[in-house]
This record gives sequence, structure tokens and C-alpha cells, in this order.
Amino acid sequence: MNLFRGVNKTPVKLGKELGRGGEGAVFPVIGAPGMVAKIYFKLPSPAKADKLRAMSKHASPALLRAAAWPLDVLSDESGALRGFLMARIDAREDLHELYSPKSRRRAFPNADFRFLVRVATNLARAFAQVHAQGNVIGDVNHGNALVGRDGTVVLIDCDSFQVRNTGRTFTCDVGVPLFTPPELAGRAFRGLARTSNHDSFGLAVLLFHLLYLGRHPFAGRFDHGDMPIERAIAESRFVYGANAAAQGMTAPPGTLPLDAFGEKVARLFEAAFAAPCDTPRPSPGAWIEALQELETELASCDFSVAHVRPRRAPDCCWCAHEKRTGMQVFGRQLVDAVTVSAMRIARMWDNIVAIPRPQAQPPLEQPKPGAHYFMAPDWLGSRARVYLGLSLVIFGLVALGVKPGGTPWSSLFYFGSAIACFWPFRKRPRHGNRVAVEAAVLRAREHVAALVNHWNSLSDDGRFEATLEKLEEVKQRLIDLPRLRADSIKVLAEKAAEVQRDRFLSLFRINKVTLPRLSDSDIAMLASHGIDSADDVLRRTTELPRLVDIWATRELQSWASDQVRKFSFDPARGLEPEDVREVDQLVHAQQEQFLATLDQGEKELRMLAEELQMRRESTRRDLDQARATLAEAEKELA
Repeated sequence: MNLFRGVNKTPVKLGKELGRGGEGAVFPVIGAPGMVAKIYFKLPSPAKADKLRAMSKHASPALLRAAAWPLDVLSDESGALRGFLMARIDAREDLHELYSPKSRRRAFPNADFRFLVRVATNLARAFAQVHAQGNVIGDVNHGNALVGRDGTVVLIDCDSFQVRNTGRTFTCDVGVPLFTPPELAGRAFRGLARTSNHDSFGLAVLLFHLLYLGRHPFAGRFDHGDMPIERAIAESRFVYGANAAAQGMTAPPGTLPLDAFGEKVARLFEAAFAAPCDTPRPSPGAWIEALQELETELASCDFSVAHVRPRRAPDCCWCAHEKRTGMQVFGRQLVDAVTVSAMRIARMWDNIVAIPRPQAQPPLEQPKPGAHYFMAPDWLGSRARVYLGLSLVIFGLVALGVKPGGTPWSSLFYFGSAIACFWPFRKRPRHGNRVAVEAAVLRAREHVAALVNHWNSLSDDGRFEATLEKLEEVKQRLIDLPRLRADSIKVLAEKAAEVQRDRFLSLFRINKVTLPRLSDSDIAMLASHGIDSADDVLRRTTELPRLVDIWATRELQSWASDQVRKFSFDPARGLEPEDVREVDQLVHAQQEQFLATLDQGEKELRMLAEELQMRRESTRRDLDQARATLAEAEKELA
């Protein structure tokens, strides 16, 4: 079959087939190394042919950088459209190869979280370029994006995009339910006009997959039975959202919290997966801004050279995740696992033990209670005694008036009692108010007692010794790392057949095989629980019935067993270099963590010693002053 370009009718010769998909095959173009041709197996419909011609006329430089956009159509001798030309895309991997640690180590062995954020940003940029031309992707899924070693992203299968041309809309008639927004759930895609807001939902799902280790945002456990992902999407049951618990949803075990990468990213995901409303979902531009900001805030982890985490986060989310799951998330290819010499360890420890150790101080005794001389309480108030004295004077005068010629003994009694009542108005004592002086003594003694208690707590402060003991344990574990590595390699050698088999089975990916009873939703649910290969199926076979139905479980188990029968142990192969490298990466990560702990521990010990010394000196000064105050008060009381 002879093919001709649509723009100038020049003939085009194709080379050997490069690959094929469901609609057609891709061939190199002879004489044009930067181009390839997609040839359809069946003649496209007239509408599809018009769509491809319209797309080739609007191939802008920006679109060509972001997508494998049709450059020109190809027709046969009769003029029937057979395919189209597009730019050649080399040395790229599918986007989903970045999702799980296993596939990422194979396809992108040196990728860290900064690389994932950059890929996510470039993915949002590609969406933005498509939308800028008035187009809609429509069929969003992780199979229509390819990633380069430099983190750039190119969208493929562009002939399925929704395109507008001179008032006519060429719809996207296909779609994947796992990336379809809830307002379109259950609707037929053929002839359905979509918007960029619909694309924004699919973009958010892709970004969630990238940042959260391949998890689907709507795959989780439901408190009241099964919850397929399609239904969870239709009912806006975002598993990681703030309303998840109220909706009966729980995230799978071993997953990252939504706010692991900051509040701004978390808010965008909440908005993208909220129930449909008049407010549009976060656009690609909003994601570009947030992801660029996230990348600028990333910093190296204090414990692992393979970890890059948000600088403002209190702890490294990757360290916590690896500790919780026992699986290494990121790792670089390392030549030597243990690179720290015994001399360096000894030097670090010498610096630690050289820190002056705070000596325990003898506890102080509390001040003795001492004697208290309180004045006798006044049985009547001063004003009452004045009134009583006046009354007695009146009684004395009355007594004289009653018996003017009699003996005045009764009158003398009344007058004497009156004088006794007026006696409080004598001169004040020289030492002032004795009650106030005794109150001052009591306050001074209480203050001294409180300071003595504080001093005794400082004299028995065990934080320095406890920290030093922990650091000594870390030092010993650091010294034992070479032995740990040797033991791990020995175990690999003893289980060579098992290791080879597991490595062989890990190459068979669930998303690469077609099993009639296994839906895309099932595959995503399994991936959200870390099951994505035949190796995982056999190791975690008891978990399968909880994630997929019994028929899909049996089909998966049968498929995995078939792959086992294909395996043949080769004793001559010895240890797999990749297995040894994984051990080295794990040991190296532990080494970096131990070194950082020792380095940080030295700083903490110095700060503790200085803090304790300052607090002791300050307390001793306060105690001396308080004792002097107490002595002065007791002297005044005496």
C-alpha cells in the first residue's frame, strides 16, 4: 500500500513495525528519523478522518512539545485516510512505571521524590497546553502519558482527544471509569461533549497516583461491605479526605496521610475530589503553581540520602513509611553499602564522650519550720471596746446619781472597767505589726522550700545519661552494619532458588495481562494495596478475597501459578546483582540514619550540658538570695 502526505501529496515510505495497539500499528518513516506513522487496521470513519485533518492544521509548537499531536494525515492511492504522522518519541516509559517502588527501581532507578514532583508538574503543564488550544483530553488514564529520563512528559493517543474546529466539536468517544468524574458516571461517552473541568478530575487522579505511591484516591475499605472504585467515585467517597470516616471509608494500610506534602496540596486534592458543585475543580495552572512551590520547599532528609521531604514538615514521611511498612520507597544504585570506616566512628564517639558530663549533686534539706509567736487574738474589735467603755462611764455616773450620799465603789468599778476598754489606744510597739512579720517569715520559708525542690530535681536530671545510652546503642548498630550486610547476603545465597523465583514472578505485572474476570477497578484496588505482580499474588493470596470477588481471586491465583510453572532455577547464576543492590541500599540507608543520629546526638548532649549548668547556677543564686531573705525575716521576728 502506497501512502501519501495530505499537505503536499508526497509519497511516504515506512520501515519495520515499532509497536501496535488496539487501533493500529506504529512505523518509522524512512528518510525522516524524527517522525513515525500510525496506521489504522481499519479505515477510520469520515468523522474521525475530518478530526485528524483538523488536528494536523492546528499543530502548534507548544502542542508538539506536550503531545504526540498529528503533524499530517496519510492517505492511500484512492484518497482514503489511513493514518497520520507524528513526532517520534524515544527513550520514554509509561507514567505508571513511576508509581510503585518496584517498578520505579526498574524503570527509573535514580528517581527520588523531587523527580516525582517534577514529573507531576510537567504532566499538569501538558494538560494546560492541550486546554489552551480549546481541546479536551477526555480519555484521561495513565496509559496516555510517557515520561522521559529528564522528567518531561508527552501525551500520546491524541487522536482520541476532543477537538473543536470552526464551530464543530469532535468528541472523545472513549474513557476509563477510574478517571471519570462523578457527574459523568454511568453515561455513554459516544457523542458526549466534555469540558476541561472533567479533565481536571482525571489529572488529579493521575497526580495522586504519582505522589502517593500508586494509590487510587477512591480505593479503600468500606465499613458496610464492598465498595467498588466506580461507585466510590460516583458518591464522592474520597478515601483520604476529611469526610472519609463519616462516609464509612478507611484508607488502605501502609499509606501516606493526605497532608504529607503540605496543606496546599492537600486542599487541592480535597477540592478536586469533592462532590460536584458550581465551583470548578483545581485547574492545571493551580497544580503547576502548587507543585512548583512544593519542589522549592523540598530538602534532604537528615537520616537517608535517598529521601527528599518537605522542609517544613516536622519529620520525614518516607522514613516513617519505610519503618511502618518495611519497604524501601526510594533508593539509588550504590557501589558500596558500608562506606564509613571504624576510625571515623571512633572519632565521632570520642567527640561525644569528650562532652563534660554533668555530675550528680547531693540533694539539699528543706528549711526547719522554726517557732511562731502569734499575738493573742483580740476578743472584741476596737470600735466595740470604745462603745463598751462609754457605756461603763454612763453606768458609773448613773450609779453616783442613784446613791449620791452612798459609797462610790460601784461607780469606781464602772470607771475602772471603762479605762481598761480604752487601753488599746496606747502607743504602737517599736517592731511594728508582728503578724505581718511572721507572714513574711512564712513566705520566705515557702520560697526557699520551692527552690530546694527545684535544685533537687536538677541534681537528679537523668536526660544526659539517657541520651548518651541511646547514642551508644546507635554506635554499636553502626559498627554491626557490615556483619548485618554479610548475614543478609548469606540468606540470599541460601535462598537463591526462592529469590530467583520471586524476581522472575515480579516481572509479570497484573496491569499487563488480560484476565476476563479482572476489571480495571480490581487492578486499581489491588495496586492501592501494593499488589501488582504475580509475586505479590502468591505472597499475599489470603488478602485477595477482601479486595476482589472470589472469581477474580481464583483467576489471579491460577494466573500466578501458571507463571510459577514457567520458572526454572539456574544454580550457575548465583546472586542477582539487583538483589545485592537492594540489600546495599537498605544497609546504606541505615548507615546514613545512624550517622545523622550520632551527629545530632552530639549537639543535643552539648545543649543539655550547657542548659543544666545554666539552670543550676541560676537556681543556686536564687536559693542564696532566698536564704538571706529568710534569715533577715527571722531576725526581725526574733
